[in-house]
Amino acid sequence: MKISTSIHMFEMDYPIAQAIQRCKSAGFEALDFNYTDYVPRLLSQSWVEEERWAREIREAADRHHIAFTQMHGPFNGPAFDTMYSSRHIEAFLALAERSLRTASILGVPWVVFHPNQISLQSGETYAKQREFNREVYAKLLPAMEETGVGIALENMFDRPRGGGKLRSYCAMPEELAELVGGLNHPLFGACWDTGHGNVQGLNQGESIRALGSLLKATHIQDNSGLSDDHLLPFLGNINWKEVMGGLNDVGYTGDLTYEIHRFFRPIPTDLLDSAMLHAVNTSRHLLSAIGIEAACQ
Repeated sequence: MKISTSIHMFEMDYPIAQAIQRCKSAGFEALDFNYTDYVPRLLSQSWVEEERWAREIREAADRHHIAFTQMHGPFNGPAFDTMYSSRHIEAFLALAERSLRTASILGVPWVVFHPNQISLQSGETYAKQREFNREVYAKLLPAMEETGVGIALENMFDRPRGGGKLRSYCAMPEELAELVGGLNHPLFGACWDTGHGNVQGLNQGESIRALGSLLKATHIQDNSGLSDDHLLPFLGNINWKEVMGGLNDVGYTGDLTYEIHRFFRPIPTDLLDSAMLHAVNTSRHLLSAIGIEAACQ
C-alpha cells in the first residue's frame, strides 16, 4: 500500500513538474492527478494539445521516479444540470473517454468517477438510479478496454435539503457494491472516500468490508461529520482504526491516497514542503497500525 496524494494542493498556475518534484521529495510514493480541475481549460483545447500536455506530465513523473496511480475523472450528474438529456449524457461520455485516454498516457490504472444522479432533485427510485448508472457506465467499456484503464466508482453522501436530507445514490456501501458488481467487469471497481463515509455516519470498517475485493482506490480525508472538509487525518473525528482495519481485512492492495486540499490550501507555498512531510508521516502512522512499514524513510 503506497503513500499517495492528489497534487491539487498546489494552485492551478503552479508548474506541474515542480509539484511532482516536491511531492516526491516529501516522501510520497505515488500520485493522484485531479483531471477535473483542468476540464474548463482542456475543453477549449484540441485532443492533440491535451495529448502533448499529458506526455509532458508523464515525462516529468518519470524523471522523478514516481508514478500516477489514480486520477479523479470529470464530474458528472449536476455538472450537466440533469442527466436525463441525451445531449448531456453524450457530453459526459465524450469527456469521460477523453480522460481515460489521458489516464492511459499518464500510466494511471484507475480513474475515479462519481455515480450519476439522474437529476438535481434525486427523486428517482433506487432501481431507476441503478439501471441508469449501469447503462451509462457500460457505454465506456470499449474505451476502457482499448486503454486498459479502469473506472472506480466512489461512495457519495446524502445532502441537507430543508429540514431533512436529499438522498444521493451510492451513499451506502451496499448500493455501491451492487452497482459495481452488476457492471461485472474487472475494469470496474470501487473507490472509498473516508470523508464521504463520515458525513454519511457510517461504520467505515464495516462499509469497506461490504465492498471487499471490489475496492480498488481510496480517497483518504477527515472531517467532523458535518461537511466534506478534505482535511488531514486526525483533524476531524473519523475512527481511523476502523478504516485501516477494514482495508486490512479485505486485503486492499491499492494506495492510501490523500484528497486533503483544504488542509494544504491555506498554507503558503514555501511552507508546503514541511506540511507534506507531516502528511507523509501521518500516512506512515496509519499504515503502522496494520503492520505495514512504508517504503519511504
